[in-house]
Amino acid sequence: MPLQAQLDALKAERYARTPLHATLALQRAVDQLLASGLAERALQAGDRSPSFRLRDGSGATFSTDNALRVGPVLIVFYRGRWCPYCNVDLAAIESTAREIRSAGASIIAISQQTPAESLQTVHLNGLSFGSLVDRHGRVANAFGLRWKVSAELRAVQEECGVDLAAFNGDAAWTLAMPARYIVGADGTVAYADISVDYTQRGDPSEVLPVLDRLRARQGPYGNLGAADGRRQSEAPESVSLRPRRPRAGSSPHVRVPTFRTQG
Repeated sequence: MPLQAQLDALKAERYARTPLHATLALQRAVDQLLASGLAERALQAGDRSPSFRLRDGSGATFSTDNALRVGPVLIVFYRGRWCPYCNVDLAAIESTAREIRSAGASIIAISQQTPAESLQTVHLNGLSFGSLVDRHGRVANAFGLRWKVSAELRAVQEECGVDLAAFNGDAAWTLAMPARYIVGADGTVAYADISVDYTQRGDPSEVLPVLDRLRARQGPYGNLGAADGRRQSEAPESVSLRPRRPRAGSSPHVRVPTFRTQG
């Protein structure tokens, strides 16, 4: 079954047992996020990707600088283990992981969750790639994806048993919009897929033609050695912004409520 069909079935099942006031509050939050224009201001294809170094739930360090030396990286931002749509999405990416790696790319997921929650996400979904711990959403913010949860949405989430302060180890109550980025070996974003509506995601197969074009353009890649560029290291976590490359005259292709651009 295609990923979006799975998500649509999940949405119908969950909405059938969710109180109406909660469903309306969740939809208002999506509408407000869409109206804010945040997705359109986030990094798009053609922009320079931030350089960052983070640890995963097991303590291994991932560095974009190291990973990009041997090939492109697929970066998957997700909300958390508590989000069933994110779990379905991660499982779908895992089902395509072999093809993605065969095309020369490494894969890494990122959320604001604690190390323990990040590790549980990997185990729950049987992932062959790690989930990095983005404390306080610094990397998500560098990509332009981080947003503040409203008081209304916070009350509904708490009513539904989702305490972001506990899941993330951070009292700020912020989230990242779900997104996928392919960053080429030169550090330029080759593909951006940003989901304003967390119940809608692009199919993972969409990244394969992008990776094929990158490989045709840049030639064969090397071998990462450690899985997806992660290594046991005591190096500190960091994020640094590279200057954005000016965008071409045409605006990014926009699909409401999901934004996708590719180079």
